[in-house]
Amino acid sequence: MQSYSLGGNRKRKRGWIFLAVIAVLLIAAVVLYTQGFFRSVVRRVGAVKLRCVSTQDIQPFGADVLYYDGDSLFCITSAGVERWNYRIGSGASYHAADGIIVIWRGTQLSILNRNGRSTYDNNIGEEIQFARAGSKYIAVVHGNNASGDDRTAITFYNTSGEKLDMESTAYQDMLVLDAGFFANGDYVWTTAMDLYGTVPSTTMNTYQVSSMNTGTADLGDTLTYKIIYAGGMLNVIGTRRLRVFDYHGTETPSASVLVYGWKLIDDASVDSKAMLLFAPTSQTNDIMNITELRCILGKIDKRLTLPDECVGAGIFGRNIYAFSSQFLYKADINSTRFSAVSMPITGEATEYLGMLSDGTALVATGLDVYAVTVP
Repeated sequence: MQSYSLGGNRKRKRGWIFLAVIAVLLIAAVVLYTQGFFRSVVRRVGAVKLRCVSTQDIQPFGADVLYYDGDSLFCITSAGVERWNYRIGSGASYHAADGIIVIWRGTQLSILNRNGRSTYDNNIGEEIQFARAGSKYIAVVHGNNASGDDRTAITFYNTSGEKLDMESTAYQDMLVLDAGFFANGDYVWTTAMDLYGTVPSTTMNTYQVSSMNTGTADLGDTLTYKIIYAGGMLNVIGTRRLRVFDYHGTETPSASVLVYGWKLIDDASVDSKAMLLFAPTSQTNDIMNITELRCILGKIDKRLTLPDECVGAGIFGRNIYAFSSQFLYKADINSTRFSAVSMPITGEATEYLGMLSDGTALVATGLDVYAVTVP
């Protein structure tokens, strides 16, 4: 009689069951990971206490930190090492962008390069209202825009301080609100408000520096407070709507988004698109207590509920970071929940001051400032 072994069949059956169980566990693990389950584990990150204090006009400068102590402008690394300092006296203001710093105090204008070396320092003879730095040019708004006798003017300089162009006709009886460079620094936009109209109205002008006015757009009577260039378009953010224009000032109406009740708190360029981070306007007063965020990236318009009240939030890469009194919360735009990371700082966080280009967040605890490396 021929005999058969049942043991081999049982072993093969157990092997298939084992593989099936492993497959189910792997599928479950993938699902839980995509929902952020494993990322909710609390991890610790590094932090360095900086020598500046939170009231010293701190600004990110690439991977470094700028601060003004009321007499000198300092540049330090995120590890707290001083790179350079430049004495500018009291009552000064400054703006930094694209490795260039412009400083103004009364009628005095100074331009510094990334290494803190002065490329221009002179008295321009007129009161400077504000200035903006770009990679190639400097825009200086000067004159008296509150008087019918004097015109406000915008003068453009190169980064060595050579005067290139001046525009004043467009700003007769106008209050210049802001300016900024775009398209590799070759173009500039400005916003100005009509001082004497029956209804306040804001106008955006665009220029090719040292060439011509390329466009004008009427932005209406709502307050425009930020313009961001990404993907060849100007994203104009006001208190009511996000509107999109080309450099000629021609609007794309289909790209308009209602943002009433939300205030922009950070932005970044991701995949040649503007990634815009908003918080409820009512939660962004003198002391931020944010419980909800809204992120717009192209056609994505997503709201995220924070696990706790946060003192600020920012963007690095495609990730959103929010800061509570003790924890740093992280999520990308496709996440369904935030992960929590413990911040090794002394005291409770009271303010978020900005993000450096290397992913280091500046967080204040009262007057103390920490450089916190985000995960």
